Amino acid sequence: MEIGDRLIVIPEWESAGVPEGRVALRLNPGLTFGTGSHATTRLCLTALEKTIRGGERVLDLGCGSGILSIAALKLGAASAAAVDIDDKCRDVAYENAALNGIGQDTYTVRIGDVLGDAVLRADLGGGWQMVVANIVADVIIGLSPLVRPMLAPGGLFLCSGIIDDRAQEVADRLRENGWEILETRSAEGWFSYLCR
Repeated sequence: MEIGDRLIVIPEWESAGVPEGRVALRLNPGLTFGTGSHATTRLCLTALEKTIRGGERVLDLGCGSGILSIAALKLGAASAAAVDIDDKCRDVAYENAALNGIGQDTYTVRIGDVLGDAVLRADLGGGWQMVVANIVADVIIGLSPLVRPMLAPGGLFLCSGIIDDRAQEVADRLRENGWEILETRSAEGWFSYLCR
């Protein structure tokens, strides 16, 4: 499945070649969320493709299969960390990273609840050039006051998983928490916001 101008998602079991000019992202989602087929994932992948310039540190909150953080690394990010509340995600994300030639020297997966666990947030620290959260509207609203301390100056917050009837509410909460929405993307009734 070609996504944006540069990415192509290839299931692990496919032996398809990679078209010239495309960055291959090989995945086996296992029992976790994140294959690239859902509109919110495609919205995030498209935004990452346009935003990652090379050398960034990326934090993926609610990582599922790891697709977004692994894509960021394949697009040139220097390192990434991923977090999910489901402990199945750790093994799946590490396996998907390995399928793409990414080792634990540049990729870390943690299990925990960033919303409720201040110790985890402190461990994740700051200085991230981009924080990505493709979850659901309520979690994004909860994250909106918590993400800024995680970001480097000028860092970006990419959030998605927002159904159309909650899009305005989420945008309002983001702005109330000091975010400027730089780009809004939508597809198939879902929204993503790229914020600074």
